[in-house]
Amino acid sequence: MLYHPDKHRDPELKQQAEKLFNLVHEAYEVLRDPQARAIYDIYGKRGLEVDGWEVVERRRAPAEIREEYERLQKEREERRLQQRTNPKGTISVGIDATDLFDRYEEDYEDMVGGGIPHVEINKMHISQSIEAPLTTKDTAILSGSLSTHNGNGGDQLLPSAVFYATVGPLVFYVAIQQLVIRPYLRAQKEQDLEKQRESSASNIAKKKQEAEAAVLLMQESVRRIIEAEESRMGLIILNAWYGKFVTDNSKRHERAKVIDVTVPLQCLVKDSKLILTETAKSGLPGFYDPCVGEEKSLKVLYQFRGVMHQVLSGDTEPLRIPKQSHRIDGDT
Repeated sequence: MLYHPDKHRDPELKQQAEKLFNLVHEAYEVLRDPQARAIYDIYGKRGLEVDGWEVVERRRAPAEIREEYERLQKEREERRLQQRTNPKGTISVGIDATDLFDRYEEDYEDMVGGGIPHVEINKMHISQSIEAPLTTKDTAILSGSLSTHNGNGGDQLLPSAVFYATVGPLVFYVAIQQLVIRPYLRAQKEQDLEKQRESSASNIAKKKQEAEAAVLLMQESVRRIIEAEESRMGLIILNAWYGKFVTDNSKRHERAKVIDVTVPLQCLVKDSKLILTETAKSGLPGFYDPCVGEEKSLKVLYQFRGVMHQVLSGDTEPLRIPKQSHRIDGDT
């Protein structure tokens, strides 16, 4: 009803409403189809185009689609872990059984103890290796091995040799992870984020325009909601911000990246309540993602029954207000 073109007389608002109404209609067509909805829940919008249908068949029920997805996801995680380290280990043992095959039958009669042939271990080899990916093209291989050989069968395994052949590579791998790989991965993550921002710049600009258009269309509805809430001393959203907040003193040099979402949140208030589910809030009407790929939160300052309240909620955390725990003490 908010985005229906017939609800707006202003030509500019009417045009903006038509665009948003088409998006609402598209979403409705997906959500009313159980199979399409299951694909969207798992793969997102791209799944409706290609990705989702490559894995599952259209005739499958939604529960089967989710089960198949979870199975494939688990297999991918296992393969990814195996590919990252690719651990390998071998143990070989040499056994000298010459006495068993190279004796005449009459020799057994002269032996004490019934002529049991003598079998002994004369050599042993232990090796272990772990791969540590440094870059997308370079991989360090950490390996160690232990070999013993004694033709007389008097093998003696030294504990230190066993340690260096087995535990040593693991310790070295952990050190490489802490000093080389993790710093590299952090730098790589920053580069990937920058590439992601650049590649999604046009899409972000489009989402920002849609959010700004939605806020314009909400103004009249928000005015009526505020009047109704004020008459009953209900829920009034005073200020609301969404994005990346800098709360750690060690990161004060970083710049906060937030947008004002006061109007969109007030528009969602019904009967003095605001309920948000477990989903990224950038998809809410009037919202967009101000910092792609970074951790985001929602900060709300609101008034309920004439008392100030404040809450900071994670991007995918459910939120229900008002709550007693959000109340700001008089000394604050």
